[in-house]
Amino acid sequence: MRQRSIPDIVTVLGQVMRLCRDDGERFTDTGRLDEIQRLLWDSRFRRVNPQGLFHLYAARPLDELPRSVVLVTSHADCATGISRCFCEEAGKGLLRGTFDNAATNAAILSLMLEGTLPENVLVAFTGDEEAESRGIAETVRFLRSRKIGIDLAVVLDVTDMGWEEQAGFTVENDFWDDSCGERVIERIGKLSEEWRFVPEDPENVPPYVPPERVIPCESEPDESWALAEMEVPCFSLCLPIRGFMHSDRGALARRSSFPAYRAALAALLGGQAPDGRA
Repeated sequence: MRQRSIPDIVTVLGQVMRLCRDDGERFTDTGRLDEIQRLLWDSRFRRVNPQGLFHLYAARPLDELPRSVVLVTSHADCATGISRCFCEEAGKGLLRGTFDNAATNAAILSLMLEGTLPENVLVAFTGDEEAESRGIAETVRFLRSRKIGIDLAVVLDVTDMGWEEQAGFTVENDFWDDSCGERVIERIGKLSEEWRFVPEDPENVPPYVPPERVIPCESEPDESWALAEMEVPCFSLCLPIRGFMHSDRGALARRSSFPAYRAALAALLGGQAPDGRA
């Protein structure tokens, strides 16, 4: 498909800075989800599930998809401590805002709008991540009910790791097999951006991860933990922020992190998915 001219990622971030809430069973405020659907209206991506704590998008109808896919998940729900969503300049190359999890919503949305993602990549904007991760659990059950397997799930989130190292992104929660992990590390290793690895188990860091990239502490829980419990191979790709991510005070993010994070996501998904499919 022809590559489309779209706004830069920070502009998209401003567009999705809307509240999104759920009660653990359904979405109760769909402002952000509605804006995502509006932005994707003229793209090849269409929502393919009728209801539930997730909005799942695919470039083709479900019955035309391969039987195994790569799932990208980016939770859209806001923490209860956030009553307004904003993004503003903070000086010295910094932005301040409620980036959890609008930052990664914007990153994957910008790639969806660009129109270059492989057709075996599905994108889920999920709810209830800030509580019990019911949204991603429902997503997996929905796909399995339609006999669609998940070769790999890439969980998108923000993190408080990697800030001091001035990393543009981190790779965390390595619930993968070594074959997949080696491909992931090989791809991001070709990028010029600074990055760090935060292991699921600090005592068991994969040998193919360069030691100078490792932050030797346990990664924090996110949707990857729920996916691992459902035996879905996965990892987290995170954007470093600093500050109060769950409050109206907002957190700081480096403006340079947004294109670096998007570049990492594009490298992992674009051209070939991490499992080797075209």
